[in-house]
Amino acid sequence: MKLLSKINRTYFRYGILVFLIADVVIILMSNFILKEEIDQQLLLEAELIAETVEQKGNFLSVYPTDIVEEISYSEISKETTKDTVIYDSKHDDLVPYRELSTFKSINGKHYQIITRQMLMEFDDIFSLYTALISTVLGLIFVLVLLFTQKMNTILWGTFNKNVDLLKEHSFSSNNQLKLDNTGIDEFDDLNQVLKKMSDRLEKDYLASKEFSANAAHELQTPLSIIRNKCEDLFSYQDLNEKVINSIHEIYVSTDRLSGITKALLLLAKIDHGQFNKNEQINLNQFINSKIDSLKEILEDKNLKINFHSTGDCIINIDKRLANLWIQNIIINAIKYSPKGDQVNIQVNDKQLSISNFGEKAITNPEQIFNRFYKESEQVGSSGIGLAIVKKIIDHYKIEFEYHFKNSKHVFEYRFPK
Repeated sequence: MKLLSKINRTYFRYGILVFLIADVVIILMSNFILKEEIDQQLLLEAELIAETVEQKGNFLSVYPTDIVEEISYSEISKETTKDTVIYDSKHDDLVPYRELSTFKSINGKHYQIITRQMLMEFDDIFSLYTALISTVLGLIFVLVLLFTQKMNTILWGTFNKNVDLLKEHSFSSNNQLKLDNTGIDEFDDLNQVLKKMSDRLEKDYLASKEFSANAAHELQTPLSIIRNKCEDLFSYQDLNEKVINSIHEIYVSTDRLSGITKALLLLAKIDHGQFNKNEQINLNQFINSKIDSLKEILEDKNLKINFHSTGDCIINIDKRLANLWIQNIIINAIKYSPKGDQVNIQVNDKQLSISNFGEKAITNPEQIFNRFYKESEQVGSSGIGLAIVKKIIDHYKIEFEYHFKNSKHVFEYRFPK
C-alpha cells in the first residue's frame, strides 16, 4: 500500500470517529441548551402565575399547561423539571411535555404551581436542527478530507517524481542522477543521501566494469601466447608421445581457461546492464537459424532436433542475449543427449520448452544454474553456460521450471505476461 493511501485511510478512519463523536456531543449540547431555554420560559411563566395569585388571591388552572393547587406545608418539596407524556383524548395519543413543578408561599398559603410546554414543536425543530448539524459536519469532514488529499498530492508530487527518476536511472547511461528539490527538509535530506549513495555506487560500478574488461583483456594475451607456443611445439618432429600428450593437455586447458574468461566477462557485462538494446524478436526464426548453425555438431552425434511451434512467438529482448540464451540451452541439450537420439523444442506465445532423453533425473536441479556446477564430470564443460542463461532469464523475468518425465529432461521457460 502506498504511503499516501495509508495516510488518507488513516485520516478517513479517525475523521469518521471524530465526526461521530463531535456530532453526538453537539446534538446533546444543543438538546441541553434548548431544554434550558424551555425551563427558563416555564420558570418565568410560574413566576407570572404566582404574581397573579398574589394579586387576585386565586388562579384559574388551564389543564394540562398551567395548574395551581393549594397544598399543606408538609407537601412542599424541591423544585423539579422533567419530561413527561400526557394522554390526549381528542387525538387518542400520548403527547410529550416539558414540566416544571415549583412551590410558592403566598399570603400565608402554600401552592404547587405546575407549568408545562408541549415538546412536539420542539422535537420537530430539534430533528431539523440535528439533521442540519449532521449535514454541516459531514460537509466539513468531506471538504477537509478532499483538501488534505489535494495537499498531500501536491506535497508528494515532487517526491513521486524523484522516485520515478530513481527507478529509471541506470549507471550504464553515463548520466548523473539529478533529483528535484521538494522544499521539504526531510525529503531534501533524503535526496542528498540518495545522491551521495548513487555517486558512490556509480564509482564502484565503473571501477568493477573497468576491472572486468582489463582483467579479461590482460588474461587473453598470455593465453594466446601459450596456445601459439603449444602449436609451435606440435610441429617438432622429435617429440615422444608423452610430451605430445602433455602439450595437448596444456593447449586444451588453456583454451578452456580462455573460454571461462570470456564467459565471466560476459556475465559481468550482463550484470552491468551493457545489453539493453531490446527489440522485437521472432523466436521461431531465431531457433531455426540456430539449429541450422549447429548442423555439424548434430551430424557428429547423429542427433535430430524436432522443432514444433504454434504460431509466431514474438518477445522483447536484446538480440545478443537472445542468441546466447538459445545457443546455450540447445547446445546443453545436445551435449547431454545420447548419440542417435533426438532433442525436442516446442514454442508458443506463452513458453519455450526444450527436452532431451536421459537415463535419470538431474540430482540437484536447483543448482544447475550455479557457476561451475557440473551434474556430470564426464561431459566437458566450463560450468558457466547455464549461469549465463540464468542471468538472461532473470533480467527479462522469464520463469524456469525443470521436470523429468518419460525418460526426458524437460526445461520450460515461461514468458512474462
